[in-house]
Amino acid sequence: MPGTITCRHCGKTLPRNPRSKNQKYCSAVACQNARRNKINKAKAKKSKQTRDLRKARNKRWRDKAPGNTYMDRYRKKNPDYKADNQKKQFERNRKRRKTASPSMIVKTYTLSPHPLQDGSCIVFNELKGEKIVKTYTYALQMQSQQGIEAHLSQ
Repeated sequence: MPGTITCRHCGKTLPRNPRSKNQKYCSAVACQNARRNKINKAKAKKSKQTRDLRKARNKRWRDKAPGNTYMDRYRKKNPDYKADNQKKQFERNRKRRKTASPSMIVKTYTLSPHPLQDGSCIVFNELKGEKIVKTYTYALQMQSQQGIEAHLSQ
């Protein structure tokens, strides 16, 4: 079964291994890792048991090595890092205050009606300042029958 194959990861064309019937990847380490990762993702997607085992293994690792220990050790080893990072964060915060409204992080919504020709209104949720979150649209039909009644549909 001689011939050539094209590696699915790196794209190189190479001679087919005669002992492997369904060869799709070359023997490079990066390509073999990509092949294994693809298989593992497919297993995890298919099997609840695989997902549960992986979740338990990750929890054991997180309990043994909390997330901040790496950075704590790094900061102790590199004292200039902390001061430099504080300066950079101060600068980022200063730029953010210049360009955004004071309530940029908090989701403050206002309803702004936009009338249509048939008498109905479309109401948009809008953020003050920069739009961070998706805007949602509501259709509002107002009718007058001895007062005002609003019928809201989404």
